[in-house]
Amino acid sequence: MAIRPKCDMCGEELTKFGAILFSPPDEESRTLKLHVCAECYKKILKKFKHRPSSAEK
Repeated sequence: MAIRPKCDMCGEELTKFGAILFSPPDEESRTLKLHVCAECYKKILKKFKHRPSSAEK
């Protein structure tokens, strides 16, 4: 059975590679791993006022 992750922002199934967001570690060094689709990733970059590299365009 194939793994079919969903975007943790919009809930859509990931049909192409997007991004993975890790939270800061807690006191027991555990982190939260979130999947983000390509479209939501673009929205995140805009909030950070990040200039995408040629690989991200």
